[in-house]
Amino acid sequence: MRSMALKSLAVAAALAVAVWVAGCSSETPFDSGDDDGSYQPVGDPVVAIAELPDQVTMEFVWIGPGYFSMGSPTDEEGRYTDEGPRHRVTLTQGFYIARYELTQRQWEAVMNTRPWTGAEYVIDHPDRPAVYISWNDVQAFIARLNERGGARFRLPTEAEWEYACRAGASTPWWFGDQEADLPSHVWYRGSAWDYGFTHAQPVGTMPANPWGLHDLHGNVQEWVQDWFGSYASAERVDPTGPTQGEARVVRGGSVYHAARQTRSAYRSGAAPDARAYFLGARLVMEEPSRSARPR
Repeated sequence: MRSMALKSLAVAAALAVAVWVAGCSSETPFDSGDDDGSYQPVGDPVVAIAELPDQVTMEFVWIGPGYFSMGSPTDEEGRYTDEGPRHRVTLTQGFYIARYELTQRQWEAVMNTRPWTGAEYVIDHPDRPAVYISWNDVQAFIARLNERGGARFRLPTEAEWEYACRAGASTPWWFGDQEADLPSHVWYRGSAWDYGFTHAQPVGTMPANPWGLHDLHGNVQEWVQDWFGSYASAERVDPTGPTQGEARVVRGGSVYHAARQTRSAYRSGAAPDARAYFLGARLVMEEPSRSARPR
């Protein structure tokens, strides 16, 4: 195994980013024969650590550019109408996406608030997802981070989210197409709510996908940047969704949702000020500098 190299980038007095490069990284898409091509990391993931206030950290994984088939095919079991038409999407830029959902510890370190305290179906625990946070609330969290300068943070686009979730797979879940495999991979109704676990679980307690990301299919639903709208059938490059709308896109399932609502293509929408025990977020960190980009 290759030795681990360490790069450190001081991006602000109160916010530093360190990038550990384990092995090497390839950004060349591959042709899998089914119109899906994705970045395939070589060796360990490229990880960036953002230091938040109070010595709290947030871990990000590098996802290289590539292309994939977004949405669900017409014969996918559990498919909803607004998941189609399936269309090819190319992402020309790589991005760092959080390994885990935004936690209560991270939220409190930045915002000094606990909007979930005393709410129904929530357990107060630093490693459980921050919930009862609206899309607008998340924008305030991001603005607070970005005020510190250096690395920039944002929500992922809907396309980036699905690309990261699929991790090169065209099946309903990154681990295949068998619903029987969900209980060992996903926190959803069949592994949580039906057994009395009516609250989000600590992040990272289910297996990571091949790109090192946890809980994209379940645990809590995740806000993304886009307005909710219909898909176009034409190929898209770096799509960012409609320019306006009434609802923001929510991706993934939660401890409350059924199996069909945990598939990679599943999408829903909610008003930007909506809050719920099953609504959380996952951030993207834009490159802190060109020198930090994996080679």
